[in-house]
Amino acid sequence: MKQRVISAIVALVILGAALALFNTYAFNIVVAAIVLLATFEFLHAEGCEKDHALTGAACLYAALIPLIPLRWVGSLFLPLSFLYIVALFLILLRHHERISALQVSFSFFISLLIPLSLTVSLYLRDRLGPATALFYILMALSIAWFSDTSAYFVGRACGKHKLSPLISPKKTVEGAVGGIVGGTACTLLMALCYQWAAGTFFGLTCEIRYGILALLLPLLSVAGILGDLSASVIKRQTGMKDYGNIMPGHGGVVDRFDSVFFTAPCLFFIVRYITLFRVL
Repeated sequence: MKQRVISAIVALVILGAALALFNTYAFNIVVAAIVLLATFEFLHAEGCEKDHALTGAACLYAALIPLIPLRWVGSLFLPLSFLYIVALFLILLRHHERISALQVSFSFFISLLIPLSLTVSLYLRDRLGPATALFYILMALSIAWFSDTSAYFVGRACGKHKLSPLISPKKTVEGAVGGIVGGTACTLLMALCYQWAAGTFFGLTCEIRYGILALLLPLLSVAGILGDLSASVIKRQTGMKDYGNIMPGHGGVVDRFDSVFFTAPCLFFIVRYITLFRVL
């Protein structure tokens, strides 16, 4: 537990430093680095890293997506993706004796899912401005991580009924419910703190629709649980305990961001139709 707490504090410090760069292109590079590490961890789990060409192509494509400015996405994304697909087939033709079509398909799936899931933070920033986008990003991270933490402690305290014993034996129904309730409550508190900080330190008057936010956060928490279980099923099938050890006590990048891979894009699509936060 002590190791987990220390790692969490270090991670929060690094996160704070990264968010300080939120309104600069340096943040794109930070997102690209996270995407690169997460993509490699997934490929390693499925044994794809044994082929350097396949791993290199998948990681390069995934890392490039966050680096493309929003104004260029429309003109660059499709041709880049087509060239990437061609490269994957060429790699399969060249190395068909040691890699399978399923591994190539998995590489494409992961190298598309992860960057698009995290790059929505950049799209929100460039479309809505840093103050509004930062609020939404903090909400996506908060609901994912607070739900996970709440589920962990509630599950240890009173968990009896297994949520998905064959995929994640330690997760319980009681923990999931506690995660949804605790994650929602903590994220609402985070929203209140953000509203206070924006007004106190930056002179911004913020309007937050707490009622709608309270209704949507449980849905985002459920999305985070699905993301967690989706990553867990891959670990279960490959016999892995963690995706990596970059964070002692927590595992790899995927182990920390698996819920965010689902909560961030879900929040992005919600924001397209519902305004939850407004700077007046």
